[in-house]
Amino acid sequence: MCGIAGIAYQFEGTVQPQEVRRMCDVIVHRGPDDEGIFTQGPVGIGMRRLSIIDLSSGHQPIHNEDKTLWIVFNGEIYNFRELRADLQARGHTFYTQSDTEVLVHLYEEHGEQMVSRLNGMFTFALWDAPARKLFIARDRVGEKQLFYSLQGGKLHFGSELKTVLAAGEVSRELDARALDSFLTDMYTPAPRTIYENIRELPAGHTMVFDVNGLRVQRYWDVQYRIERGRSEQSFVEEFSTRFQQAVRARLVSDVPLGALLSGGIDSSAIVAAMAQGASSPVKTFCIGYGQEGNYYDERRYAAQVARHFGTEHHEFVVEPRVMEDLPRLIEAFDQPFADSSAIVNYYVFRETRKHVKVVLSGVGGDEIAAGYERHLATKVRKYYRDVPRWIREQVVERVVGALPDAKSGNRMVERAKRFVRTGHLPDDQAYLQTQATFSPGLKRELYTDEFADRLSRTAPDLSAESFFNRDGIDDVLNRALYCDLMTYLPGDLLPLTDRMSMAHSVEARAPFLDHELIEFMATVPVEYKLKGLDKKHLLKQAFRGTLPDEILDRRKQGFTVPLTVWFRNELAPLVQDKLSRQNIERLGYFKWETVSRLLSEHMSAKENHHSKIWALLMFVMWHETNQGANQGA
Repeated sequence: MCGIAGIAYQFEGTVQPQEVRRMCDVIVHRGPDDEGIFTQGPVGIGMRRLSIIDLSSGHQPIHNEDKTLWIVFNGEIYNFRELRADLQARGHTFYTQSDTEVLVHLYEEHGEQMVSRLNGMFTFALWDAPARKLFIARDRVGEKQLFYSLQGGKLHFGSELKTVLAAGEVSRELDARALDSFLTDMYTPAPRTIYENIRELPAGHTMVFDVNGLRVQRYWDVQYRIERGRSEQSFVEEFSTRFQQAVRARLVSDVPLGALLSGGIDSSAIVAAMAQGASSPVKTFCIGYGQEGNYYDERRYAAQVARHFGTEHHEFVVEPRVMEDLPRLIEAFDQPFADSSAIVNYYVFRETRKHVKVVLSGVGGDEIAAGYERHLATKVRKYYRDVPRWIREQVVERVVGALPDAKSGNRMVERAKRFVRTGHLPDDQAYLQTQATFSPGLKRELYTDEFADRLSRTAPDLSAESFFNRDGIDDVLNRALYCDLMTYLPGDLLPLTDRMSMAHSVEARAPFLDHELIEFMATVPVEYKLKGLDKKHLLKQAFRGTLPDEILDRRKQGFTVPLTVWFRNELAPLVQDKLSRQNIERLGYFKWETVSRLLSEHMSAKENHHSKIWALLMFVMWHETNQGANQGA
C-alpha cells in the first residue's frame, strides 16, 4: 500500500527529481516506510510506501529486466502469486517477491489489456520508455483513487488531490458544478473534483498519456445476466464458496492483520470466514459512544460475535469531542466530503493502528446484497403507488409530514418523510431523490442569484439517472444496486475508507468487493437478494447456523455517528459559529434565510436536517482552509 505521484510532458520537457519529491512529501501518511523516485527526461514518477508484502526488497519504482519499463503502484494484487508463476514459466526474471513487479512483466505480455487479469485494489502508473507512453490504471470498483491535471501539455497526477496541488502549478479555482453535486451526494462524483482544473480517473478506467494527448477508457463493467432455473440453495452454496475465497485472498500479508467489527452482518461474516482455519485468534476492533449516543452504539452485538468466534477483541468509546479533529478530516479528503461516518472511521483506524497494519472491512456488502432501507423501498414503492392518490396526499403525506423528529436520533421518521415525498415519482427520480441531501428544489432556495447564474453557465454531467436506467437491467432493484456500485461506492464509501485508513497508515481490504463475487451476484435473481421484506436474504442464508440469529435478524444500524443529537447539544456552538450569517454571506454561494431556516427546524426537532447541516459545515470549513476567507463566489 502506497501513495503515488508523477509528472509527464506531452512533448519536450525534463522532469526534475525535486518536483516529484515535493508531491510525494505531502502523502507521507500513505507510506511512512519508504520513498522512491524515478525520472527520465519527460517523465518522473514517485511513491511513498507502506510495507505490507516483501518488506525487504519491494522498493519502488520497480522495473523490468532491461529497465525499459518503470512502475509505481498503490494497492494490493491478490492473485499475484498465480500471475508470477505463469510469467516465470514464460521466461520472465524477477528480482523481488512483490506484487508490483508482476505488473511490469504482465504489461510486457499483454500490454494495456493486462488490467483484465488483475484481482485486487490498485492504481498504478507505468512508464513505457520505448513507446514514450505513460499508462495509468484504477481498479474496477474504485478502492484506490487517482487525480490528475493536464495543462499546457504537462500532466500532474497523484493518489490525492494534495499531490497535484503540491506541484504549485495548478489553480484552486472552484468548480461550480462540483459544488452543486456535492450538496446532492455529499461527495463530488468522478471525473470532476471541487477544483476546475483537476479531474479524477473514474473507477474501472485506464488512462494513456503520450504525444497524441490524453485518452481515458473504461475496461470493466457489470453485466446483469440472471440465471433462471437454479435453486436458491445452489446460489447460497456458490456465494459461500466465493466469499470464503475472497476473504482468504485478502489474508495474504507479511504483517499482522485484523478486522473491523461493527456487529452487523457484513463485518460479522468476514470475522466468521477469517476464524475458519485460523491458527490464532482473529483481532477485531469496534467503536462505541457515550450516553447521549446509545441509540447508535453497537458494541454489545460486536462483543457477541467476538465471543462466538473467540477473537482478540478491542473496543473503545468516542465522546462527542470532534471539533479538534475536524480539521484533520478536512485535510484528509482535500475537498468537501460530508459522509459523517468518516468520524467513526477516523477513530477506529486510529486505534486499530496501535495493533495491526492491515484490516478487513465489510464495505460493499450492502451494495451487492441489497442491504439498505432504500433497496427495500424500491419494492414497497410499487404498492404505495396503488394507494388512491387522495389518500396518499390528504392522509399519509399530511400525517407523516407532521411527525416530529425523534430526539434519540432514530432516523425512521426522517426516512418515512423522504419516502412519502418521493413516492409518486418515477423509479429513477424517486430512488435518487430519496438519497439526495439537498433536493433540486431546496438547492434553488439555497443558492444566491449570483451562484445560480454561474451554475447555469456550466454543462451538466452524466447523471446518476443514466446508470439507473442503463440498458440490459430489467428489474428496479438491480438498477438501484448497479447505480450504487457506479456512484455511491466509488464516490463515497471507498474514498472514505481509503482516506481514513491511510490517514493512520492502515491498509483496509474489502472482500465483498472482489470483482468475481460482484459479477456472480449480478446473476442472482432479485427475489433471492430481497425476499419479501427480508434484505440481504441470500447473504443471511449463507451464514445461517454460522452466525447467531440475533446478528442475522436484527435491523441494520450502520457504522455511523449521532450527529442529530450532537448538533442539538455539544456541537451546537460549532454550528452557530461556522454557519453564522456573517460567514454564509461572505462566501456568496448560499442565502442566509434558507440556512437559518434549516438550523431552526433542526434545533427545534421539527425536522432532522443533520445531513444538510453537516454538508454545509464541511463546505464552509473546507473553504476556510483551502480557498481563503476572502474568496467567495
